[in-house]
Amino acid sequence: MKSTWLHMALLNLLLAAILGALLRYAFLQEISWLKFKYFLHAHSHIAMLGWVYMALYTLLVHAFVPAERQQSRRYHWLFWLTQASVWGMLASFPVQGYGAVSIAFSTLHVVLSYVFAGWLWHDMGKANRFSVQLVRTALVFMVISTLGVWLMGPLMTGTFRRSAFYYMAVQFFLHFQFNGWYLFGILGLFFRSLEGKGIAVASRWQYWFYSLLVVSCVLTYALAVAWSQPYLMVFVVNSLGVTLQLLALAVFFKLLWPIRNSIWQGIHGWGKALLAVAFASFVSKTLIQTAVAIPYIAQVAYTIRNYVIGFIHLMLLGAVTAFVLSYVQQQQLLTTRTLLAKTSLWLLLAGFVLSEGLLFVQGTLLWAAKGFLPGYYEGLFAVSILIPCGVALLLVGQLGAQKYKVSGQPSHSGIP
Repeated sequence: MKSTWLHMALLNLLLAAILGALLRYAFLQEISWLKFKYFLHAHSHIAMLGWVYMALYTLLVHAFVPAERQQSRRYHWLFWLTQASVWGMLASFPVQGYGAVSIAFSTLHVVLSYVFAGWLWHDMGKANRFSVQLVRTALVFMVISTLGVWLMGPLMTGTFRRSAFYYMAVQFFLHFQFNGWYLFGILGLFFRSLEGKGIAVASRWQYWFYSLLVVSCVLTYALAVAWSQPYLMVFVVNSLGVTLQLLALAVFFKLLWPIRNSIWQGIHGWGKALLAVAFASFVSKTLIQTAVAIPYIAQVAYTIRNYVIGFIHLMLLGAVTAFVLSYVQQQQLLTTRTLLAKTSLWLLLAGFVLSEGLLFVQGTLLWAAKGFLPGYYEGLFAVSILIPCGVALLLVGQLGAQKYKVSGQPSHSGIP
């Protein structure tokens, strides 16, 4: 794996974080040239397709593709073609929103993701490992999620534009990206790290954890449908899904509890802290989704925007980003030993925790009809600035560590 790939993914995270902070500043000061919805599209696409996708691309190739095939130029060229589609979306979405150019680059990204899924599936071979099963499932969910993208095109024209069916297609894509592709992808990396350490996991509990999580992923899409089709049966299906997901979480702990000491062994400092944040976010995400089994809470959850944004960031920044940073630190692909790296991670986590706190507290106040927190938008912007600052320092630290390594100077970096 080329360290440039990881750096590029981090650069995409930085750009997404800057756009996010800019969007929050727009609530404080009018920005005449900023079209909020257009920039929101750019922010979400760069965060999902630029940061998470490219990071998973990099780490899955590194972990699951045999070394001789990693050297193949095809993964190199596919990475940069995919990155070019990300740059195209970054340039076009702020200007035209969903227009001909941005849709073309988004479509290119989808097509290239199919190529990646096919190559990775083939290059993983026939290994009968739990981590491989999880990654294959992640790829299946990634492909399934894109059905929503293909439906969005026809639905954006004519009478279906902005209809319930259009938003259901959007939610279809988002749901199977977050709860399918992302979640199963990082779980695949997690169990691959256990396999690399020679840690044995009970196969019976693996089977139940996997089965419950797959079925719950499919059923919980019902919540995305409930806002436009609030039928009793929809809530029943979602309730069943979140119940199975809660059982999957219980089995997950049953699976890991006997080997808990072995999991933490060899993980130090920030690697351990980040993994703990990822675990806590995964548990919180599951418990929050379990709560929406109650129809009233479900209606509150999808009608108060603060909760929606907070939940998305809980998954994207808390579960996925924290895990990815922990994983690359454990694999010595990222240095966290320098003061600069430690400072960057403090800023990143502080921005995440404080913004989540403000979003959920303000959402609760809106639910209780208590108005707004004093200085809410000012505070939200202030803590949001911490995230791009943290990512920027982290990226500078990694580039600096690599520079010293290349020049032959002593370095604490583990980047190959």
